[in-house]
Amino acid sequence: MALSVVNWNSHNQIECAHLTARNAAFPLHTHEEYVISANLSGVEQLSLHQQTLSVHAGEITLYNPETLQASQFGDRPVEFFSVHLPQQVFADLADRAPPILREGVLRDPQLFAAICGFAQSPQEQEVQQQNLLWLTSQLLKYSRDEALSSAPESLGQALECMRDNLTSKLTLDQLAAAAGLSKFHFVRQFRQQMGIAPLQYHMQLRLLAARNLLRHQHGTLEVAHRLGFYDQSHFINSFRKMMGITPHQYLRLIRR
Repeated sequence: MALSVVNWNSHNQIECAHLTARNAAFPLHTHEEYVISANLSGVEQLSLHQQTLSVHAGEITLYNPETLQASQFGDRPVEFFSVHLPQQVFADLADRAPPILREGVLRDPQLFAAICGFAQSPQEQEVQQQNLLWLTSQLLKYSRDEALSSAPESLGQALECMRDNLTSKLTLDQLAAAAGLSKFHFVRQFRQQMGIAPLQYHMQLRLLAARNLLRHQHGTLEVAHRLGFYDQSHFINSFRKMMGITPHQYLRLIRR
């Protein structure tokens, strides 16, 4: 799998990357933030809401937090900007709850230009702020005038159990008991509601927690130990499968 980082920066927890991908595949995964990408060249194959979509140059992909998606890149390189926008941005800049945005593949020259403008912002804080405000305003065109809601009540206790236990693996028995369901009904209901199996979802939450620890300058070995991975190589392989780069590569990027 070939994922190349052309440029990467982080400002106030907003991550922005200029990437190229070739002969690469990212399995079904999720993110804590809004993820907005502008395709500069090439074709990405996207799996979203049980549909397969093609993303061409000049098009945008937009995902809400916790949306599940998968991507595949063929022999020809795909170049794109990707912005990970925390939910708090809408409260800080637009004085509103995080919205539900229209997801999928979009063709919008103004939003495309706003993504590229923010991704290429100079280091000057005022210019970055100006470009972020413009990007946020363009995204709100796609608001469905609803706030992001919590998970279905029937799964709330199981999800809380997952978030309270990020430092170790959980069993289906533990999660089903937290949900007050049999294992059979719990797994079926979880997959229907969340689109992914419960143990895989819990692993993704642990890897997102790992990324946050790495952001705060914790080393790979320490993070693997704190989050209960049985060895460093298990952690590295799991992280790379989800993020496309190793924890060491991620650390090098954020220390630039």
